Amino acid sequence: MLPDLLSKLYRFGLPALILLSITAVSAQQNEPQEQEETTEKAPDTYEYASPSYRIERSKINISEPVSRETLQRDDLSHYLKPANVMPLLAGPEDFITLIKNELTGNSKGVAILLPDWQQGATAANSLNYLRKVLPDQGWTTIAIQPYEKPANYPSIALKPEQQQEENNTSLEQYREKLSAMMTAVMEKAKSYPGIFLVIAQGSHAAVLTDLYQQEKVPLPNALVVLSSFMPTAEENQAYAKALAQTELPVLDISLKRDHPLAITNAGLRRAHADKEMKASYRQRILNNFTTGYYPEESLLREINSWLRYEGW
Repeated sequence: MLPDLLSKLYRFGLPALILLSITAVSAQQNEPQEQEETTEKAPDTYEYASPSYRIERSKINISEPVSRETLQRDDLSHYLKPANVMPLLAGPEDFITLIKNELTGNSKGVAILLPDWQQGATAANSLNYLRKVLPDQGWTTIAIQPYEKPANYPSIALKPEQQQEENNTSLEQYREKLSAMMTAVMEKAKSYPGIFLVIAQGSHAAVLTDLYQQEKVPLPNALVVLSSFMPTAEENQAYAKALAQTELPVLDISLKRDHPLAITNAGLRRAHADKEMKASYRQRILNNFTTGYYPEESLLREINSWLRYEGW
């Protein structure tokens, strides 16, 4: 290509060279204007495959994120039968419960299932299996869709004193909500015959035990706690002491492969129960393959054998 260009320049001489220089200078002068026009249009609109299809930034509506609790409530109301989904009122707020009546002629009582916070009423790691199988053994089950964990808990403040103060404030507010919730559930449970069994999981078991110890919630006949712990050492100490001092018969179950805090604090609760000489306390550790997931048949067998031992 270069030899052809040189031959043309040689043929036409100096005028051709001048004309070529003018053309190059004109192209350089026009190029910045095109770039400026492109830069001015970019912030205002977005162009897609079709030039006629435009979206202005001012017309794009971005929805606020929906809370986990709202999503879980909507899923329960949408996918489950309306006869099994029953909203209850706790003070100014309502919450969702899943009720499944016992399917035998000999009613044993009501099993109230409280998942850990951030978990759903149909969480597959433990309680959903009990919700389905206990009615075949004479239990009416009431599974609760819990409230969300407090937003600022545990505290991330720099000073330990400030952390403790913020944690106490958050937990106190949550205890009031949980107290109203469990009181409403116990009132509903009284419409069924038999004893009252509460099966609580995770941190909810610890918070609920504290409410039982302070007599802020009507007491059931028996309490089962699953993988229970609190995020801080001070709260775990208080929980172990409250569990050992409560008059409720307690079955304390955890897993071989569990949350590290659940494994660590199981021994602490056992030590406090021995110190208080709590006779109606049994602790079991189940072998499992998947961390946090209970072996279903082993869990049911432990609960049934303990209930028979307690006389139910």
